[in-house]
Order: sequence, then structure tokens, then C-alpha cells
Amino acid sequence: MDVNIEHATQNDQAYIDERIRKDLLDPEEATWDKFFVAKYSGKTVAFGRVIDHSSYLELASLGVDYYHRKKGIGLKMLEFLLKEALRMDSGKDIYGVTHIPGFLERVGFGEVPTGPSEMEYKRNNKCKLDASKIKIMKFKGNS
Repeated sequence: MDVNIEHATQNDQAYIDERIRKDLLDPEEATWDKFFVAKYSGKTVAFGRVIDHSSYLELASLGVDYYHRKKGIGLKMLEFLLKEALRMDSGKDIYGVTHIPGFLERVGFGEVPTGPSEMEYKRNNKCKLDASKIKIMKFKGNS
């Protein structure tokens, strides 16, 4: 599948807003200039971002359109965001908050019992799902 990942443009804002709302993702500071989008045949089909929390990085707000799931687009976006985070600062820890831990495990993340305070707050207060189903994951490398 020929998918291109690029910086979002202002034209992608409505798509980002809709997907964040439908996928119950973190809407805080969800402006187009902080996102990357995946395009398939010229259509935006996925998105995600890397948030710099100064002492660590977070892979966040990753979503794929329902009809484009199970085609490798989400994994391609995840790998892209991880490379972007490592490019930004390879010395910082990288976290993610998810209800699908196996997805992040595919690229070297592992579940941690507790994470930085912002991650704990997100799990317990921002996520729309039961906090017991939300896992904090930390990148452990490919070892």
C-alpha cells in the first residue's frame, strides 16, 4: 500500500478534530501544526503526533480511519512517529498511553506500572475509557 506520511497542513485541521472526537483521543493542543498525517491516494487516512514534555517525549493521538485499519497504515505511522521522536532527542524517554498495548509492543515499547505524572493524569482523567484498561507504555528499544 502506497502511503505517504507528511506534516499536516491547515487543511487537515477539520479531519484531525473529527478523528480525535470519534476516536476519543486527547484533544489538548490538537492543532494541525503539531501533527503528521498519512495520505493514501491523496486522501488523509491516519494521523499522529509527538509531544515534547521537556523531560520525555510522548507518541500521542495516533488514529487510523476505520476503513483503512488492518492494512499496515497504523504501524507505518507508529514507526514514523518513533523515528521522529528519536530524531528530536534520542536521549529522552519515550512514552505512549494506549488501550491496545500489543500495538506499541510491536516497535519496542513495554508496559510500565507507573509513568510520569502527565501520563498518569492522562490515563486517569483524559482518557474516555476505564482507566484500568489504559496502559502506560515506555520505549525500551528493539532489544
